[in-house]
Amino acid sequence: MKAEAGEEREERSLLERAIGHLESGVLTALFLALVVLGLTQIGMRNLADMALPWADGAMRAIVLWLAMVGGMVASGRLRHIRIDLIERWMSPRPLAMLRRIVFAATALVCLALTWTSLQIVALEFEFRATAFLGVPNWVVQSIVPVGFGIMAARFLAHTLAPPVGQVREEPTA
Repeated sequence: MKAEAGEEREERSLLERAIGHLESGVLTALFLALVVLGLTQIGMRNLADMALPWADGAMRAIVLWLAMVGGMVASGRLRHIRIDLIERWMSPRPLAMLRRIVFAATALVCLALTWTSLQIVALEFEFRATAFLGVPNWVVQSIVPVGFGIMAARFLAHTLAPPVGQVREEPTA
């Protein structure tokens, strides 16, 4: 039984690493696309007094996707923005409970944002407006409910099974 649990943990670790590599690759590609497109726009405006009419819309879409994928990565790695007011003065057991409560509350907020953003994407689908080069607004905005849904799942996972090393060890005397 222990060997199976160890194998499952190893497989999950491999899956988590693969997802991490995929997320990093997407972030890198998006960032490079943003930089290349921005530099192209600057060069064309300064050298040829013209620009790509769709580039500004594409860059806005890329920034949205960068923000959401970055949020997914941060939530998975527990590198998200946090306000640590009392954690350093708490003993390990109450600290572990507080973190679970905070993770659960954060998961609920992310779920609410997922639901709300799904409604917005549905409205955009009905409007049939385009963001750039014929790409519909709803396609660009679809990252928002996906991102918040993934963040909600990750915070729920942190609630149910806190990451290793989350609780400080109590000093032994």
